Amino acid sequence: NDMLPLYQAYIEAVKDTHWQVILSVGDQVDAGKLQKLSENVFVHSTVDQIAVLEKADAFLTHCGMNSASEGLYFGVPLVMLPQTSEQGGVAARVEQLGAGLRLKKTTPEAIRGTLETVMNDPSYRDDVKKIAESFRASGGAKAAADCIEDCLRAK
Repeated sequence: NDMLPLYQAYIEAVKDTHWQVILSVGDQVDAGKLQKLSENVFVHSTVDQIAVLEKADAFLTHCGMNSASEGLYFGVPLVMLPQTSEQGGVAARVEQLGAGLRLKKTTPEAIRGTLETVMNDPSYRDDVKKIAESFRASGGAKAAADCIEDCLRAK
């Protein structure tokens, strides 16, 4: 998305930290226009989200269903900035489950504080771990297909 000021706030929020930060900005932003990049921030138009989430300590996301589910599946606490009502519903449920926090403001201080909270408060990691375990125990796509077929046979 074309959200250069927001991306700049993210960069400002994480500069001078020990965190390694990967920022995926899409194809509408010229990464060369981002200023004050520090050595711990890597900007890409796209990334292999699954590969990143397998190693991440936190995931700042717009909270689309796919992204949120992938973060939860890998046991990564979410910092959420929903852009649509559907994403707002996902964010509300993630907060209810204790697996993440919604950004209240998009200032660098608010972003950094929210990231620090989800990474340093063990309750977020504990709650997201329970969700990840439930996802893995659900049986995946095969179990979902079997359930649908069972429902269709029952009619």
